[in-house]
Amino acid sequence: MMAKQSDKQMVKGARRFSLALLALLFLVPACPMETGKSNDELRKEIQGLKSEVTSLKEKLAKVEADQQAILDLLKKSGAPPPEVAGTPETLPPGPEVLTVGQLLAAKERYLGARVTVKGSVGPVLVHHKSLLLKAPQGLVEVFFGNLPDQKLVQRLTSTSLDQPITVTGVVGPSPKGGANLQIQAEAVEF
Repeated sequence: MMAKQSDKQMVKGARRFSLALLALLFLVPACPMETGKSNDELRKEIQGLKSEVTSLKEKLAKVEADQQAILDLLKKSGAPPPEVAGTPETLPPGPEVLTVGQLLAAKERYLGARVTVKGSVGPVLVHHKSLLLKAPQGLVEVFFGNLPDQKLVQRLTSTSLDQPITVTGVVGPSPKGGANLQIQAEAVEF
């Protein structure tokens, strides 16, 4: 999955780079000749930039073809793509109740698994419908907006949480730098 994301980022970066080069190509002839370079030198530079753009387009086409080949192989093998290998409904329940510190210490082990975590509550982000469980080792962001009990969601956003809470849900990596992990909450107990 990480390689797939890095390929996508590389493709996006290559597209942005080629668009920037094309924009530069259109601006260069419109600029006055204050640089002291002759027209021949500028033409050679433009030709070099055009060849770089062509090379990047070829590399981009190769990356896209490779991605399509990988997807075709996955379809032929009948195996589900890696990101859909386990859904919260099919995952077994986690072991005993973990502390936030235990979860963070063995985060690779618990990625994608259903866990029950007990910890102290940090800030509640009302507009994200999430809260942070804190420990000396770091933070775990808990998304509770999809809980079926809307009264519980309301209570979590409007009540001061001074005592530790217990959260059950599926652990995932945090896309942002603030928290170390994130949990999609399925149940929250005060």
